[in-house]
Amino acid sequence: MESKQVKADMPLLEFLMEHGQYSTRTRARTAVKAGAITVDGKVLKIPSADLKAGQTVTWQSLTAKKQVKDFELGGSASDHAKATKAPYEVVYEDENILAYIKPAGIVFASPKPQVKTSFTAMKTWMTKARPKCECIQFVNRIEKESSGISIIAKNLVWRKHLQAQWEQFQRRMYVLVEGHLPADDVLFCFDQEEGKKKRTKHEFAYRTMRATPAHTLLKIDAGFEHIPLLMSGLRRQQCLLIGKGKEMPDPLGRSGLHLFGVDVVGPEGEVINVKSRVPQPFLNLMKGGKGPKAEPNWKRKVREEGDEREQRPMREAASRKGPRPEHKDRSSQGGSGGRPPRTNQKKHR
Repeated sequence: MESKQVKADMPLLEFLMEHGQYSTRTRARTAVKAGAITVDGKVLKIPSADLKAGQTVTWQSLTAKKQVKDFELGGSASDHAKATKAPYEVVYEDENILAYIKPAGIVFASPKPQVKTSFTAMKTWMTKARPKCECIQFVNRIEKESSGISIIAKNLVWRKHLQAQWEQFQRRMYVLVEGHLPADDVLFCFDQEEGKKKRTKHEFAYRTMRATPAHTLLKIDAGFEHIPLLMSGLRRQQCLLIGKGKEMPDPLGRSGLHLFGVDVVGPEGEVINVKSRVPQPFLNLMKGGKGPKAEPNWKRKVREEGDEREQRPMREAASRKGPRPEHKDRSSQGGSGGRPPRTNQKKHR
């Protein structure tokens, strides 16, 4: 942890960019919102908050992490162990955690020793490549048919903290569906709580990454525990989650779910952003698809039909009102020099 006294009044975000060694404003803002910054010993989660001269700001030091190299963390190992490649792709590692990508089709962990799992393979490799780790324990689980970021804790403090706070961390998933949704919107889902008549409403923000005539690739702010809710919300939009359930379409032989992002907050407020790439099977299926700016044909057709329904009553009303102005004009002309009224004609005769 590092601390520094404020010399002149300024916004918290500007102070962190100047003294906190954050590479971007986004990272500094994320650290503030995650509760990693304290002012005079109190957590401050407002990036735009004004600091006063004399206050003391404390934040997580980034210098130590930059000096540490991957594959040397957790203690030095032999040259042979360092050269050994991990069984799965490692996307992040420091002295406290290691994050790798669990592929679809393999069990994450199992109490049965005879079952081959991704965690067993990683633990065997880490035992040789990271011999000074205090412990090697998994943090989160990922279902067999799905893929995504799996985190291993290197000590008990971090394992207990991460498991207790896991559902509070910001998580993001790639979700592949059959069907289409409006670009960059919010998916509304409802669940029925036991013993209650009213349903609880949930909102999941998503971003449309790519769309083909049959499928859509989405980014959704959610975790695996939200999947039942997401499936019900997608059905309401006439979309089906690929490979999730016997009745769902399965063009990939796996589910259309991949946990690609986790914003981890450590026991002392350390903020770690773990990310991964789009799975290659997803890209293969979406090959040739267009981004959210390209309006799908179905959406354009629905919009045109909606416009037609809205304009039809206006045209009908206009056609009914059409002859009235002409009738009014003729009557006005008759009263101001047009054909004389019938009573005047009789009197003239």
